[in-house]
Amino acid sequence: MASGYPIYIFVWLSKFVILRGEKMKIKDFIAKTLRVGTFLSFTALLVTVVLQIVSRFLLSNVTFVWTEELSRFLFIYSVAFGAPLAMKNQEYINVDILLEKLPKKSRYILEAIIEIAAVGLFIIVFVNSIEFLQIGSNQTSATLGIPMSVAYFSITMTSALIVLYGVINVINKIRFLIRRDDIV
Repeated sequence: MASGYPIYIFVWLSKFVILRGEKMKIKDFIAKTLRVGTFLSFTALLVTVVLQIVSRFLLSNVTFVWTEELSRFLFIYSVAFGAPLAMKNQEYINVDILLEKLPKKSRYILEAIIEIAAVGLFIIVFVNSIEFLQIGSNQTSATLGIPMSVAYFSITMTSALIVLYGVINVINKIRFLIRRDDIV
């Protein structure tokens, strides 16, 4: 089935991810895979865009029509690999003017509520992305001819990993609040 391609890539990458000869925790493996995926997709995006520019302006007889579509897919996957890392490291965009003025305990509670809302949103996105995968298995991209489920898988992967890291963040915040009754 076409929707299995990203899983094969993930398994292939897993063979090369070793941390000092020790077994990695699954969340460390996922984070490392996401960092590698972000780097590879963004690097490939840069190469594709440079190739597109060179072919348009320096090689007038040669055109690569597939570069536009490939660059779009690579951009999507750059974001898809990077967004869960932003959730993991809590580096997503926020307006912290209000948070800065709150006492530490209230700040942690509000941050946990925000994380719970994000988890809820991405659970909805994940559930609906399954339908996209099914639709994409019957379609192919215009110039590359790859199944659209490969592109749509980015939504499923990203939403699942954002939910995972969001739940971990909420659990860590709650544990911190429980252990630290002296937080004001």
